[in-house]
Amino acid sequence: MKRNSFVSLLALASAFLIIPPAVAQMDSAAEEPVITDPMAQARDAMARGDPAEALSRYLRVLARDPGDLDALSGAGSAALAVGDADAAINFFVRAEKISPRDGRVKAGLGSALVQKEQPRAALRLFDNATDLGVPPVDVALDRGLAYDLRGETRKAQAEYNLLLRARPDAEATRRLALSLAMSGDKVGALATLDPLLQKRDIAAWRARAFVLAMTGDTAGAESAAYAVLPRYQADALRPFLSRLPTLKAAEKAAAVHFGHFPEDKVPMEMAQVSPVPASKGMPVAAAPQPSPSYSSAPATRPRFDSSGRLVMKPDAAPTTSTASAEPSPARQAAEQKAADERSLAEDRRAAQRKAAAEKAAAEKKAKAQEEAKTRKSNPERYWVQIASGAYKPDLDKEWDKQKKAHGKLLAGKTPWTTPFKATNRLLIGPFPSKGAAQDYVNDARAAGLSSFPVTTSAGQKVERVD
Repeated sequence: MKRNSFVSLLALASAFLIIPPAVAQMDSAAEEPVITDPMAQARDAMARGDPAEALSRYLRVLARDPGDLDALSGAGSAALAVGDADAAINFFVRAEKISPRDGRVKAGLGSALVQKEQPRAALRLFDNATDLGVPPVDVALDRGLAYDLRGETRKAQAEYNLLLRARPDAEATRRLALSLAMSGDKVGALATLDPLLQKRDIAAWRARAFVLAMTGDTAGAESAAYAVLPRYQADALRPFLSRLPTLKAAEKAAAVHFGHFPEDKVPMEMAQVSPVPASKGMPVAAAPQPSPSYSSAPATRPRFDSSGRLVMKPDAAPTTSTASAEPSPARQAAEQKAADERSLAEDRRAAQRKAAAEKAAAEKKAKAQEEAKTRKSNPERYWVQIASGAYKPDLDKEWDKQKKAHGKLLAGKTPWTTPFKATNRLLIGPFPSKGAAQDYVNDARAAGLSSFPVTTSAGQKVERVD
């Protein structure tokens, strides 16, 4: 089958595989309450299952302090939860440079690399995380998927079972069933899914179709597809299901979790479009994003420096010259060290540029929101100025003076003030319209009170004189 056919087929498969998450909108021009503790609000949003809102809160903290470790780690987790593995890697790498021995940061990087289909690098990071004190159960879900992507299904199943012995987890259950099917255990896979199927877990029904397809029951898989899809979609999905049993275990994992067949090319740069993560509470599988840019070159292989930190640069391309001599180990080590130092410097500059851009964007947004709030609380209004004073605290005395001289005209009126150049206006009002303010001025002048109308623009603050 031609590649273009499979791309369209996989796009169709995504309708079957993905339950679109309801993601809260991060940006809003509406008025917001005063933030007393954005970190607490971010954590609360994550606890409510609203990672988009949490990411927005963390970004506000980072706009003020780009080096806030907790905010960087939180932003990484939130970005991963909304499906942006590239952004998550950026946040976790910045956090790692601040605290290179933080096990939670290593674990977050590992989960992000699983979503980039880099299982070997992810497994190394998970090992680093547990060595630094992170409980193995906390990385078991994504470490299991990393093992599945390498075709090591027994190790993957051990990870999922480790998590399930600690607590119920629907996503771990679905991944375990898929892993069992990858290793050929159809009976065990269906038995694992059965409790979720009894609860009408939609993602479990989708996983069941993959289990049947991977274990050779193409007819059963197609029947499951026809049960939940319109006929024309199920018809187009049949070639996808029929190919699954012919794949190796690792290839099945890539197909059912990320929608990739063996001939699909992996994106060359980690900064390109990432697949939607199949993490807890998310879909069982995902198809490629529309029209990603692929390269025929090998996938990026993340490297690590001497302290175990991730260096997000492609390996140097192998030389094609057979006549050149192999460099000495010492020279190789020196060249590697120099390359790592350059990579780290480049990553640092990129992180700084991105942090500066994020800070500028957050400040611009905050300023716009503050201006909108000010305009809303101070719309255009109509006043009458009866006096002015350079010293604002003395305006109450001026008000008493005017009220004593023109008590009848000012009866029931309230004094207000707003700055104007080097002085402060003493106003009464507001009046319902510009014409009403002018009518009052006409009557006041006839009675001997010198005054004139004033219109304050939207956003101009007018304060009451006490």
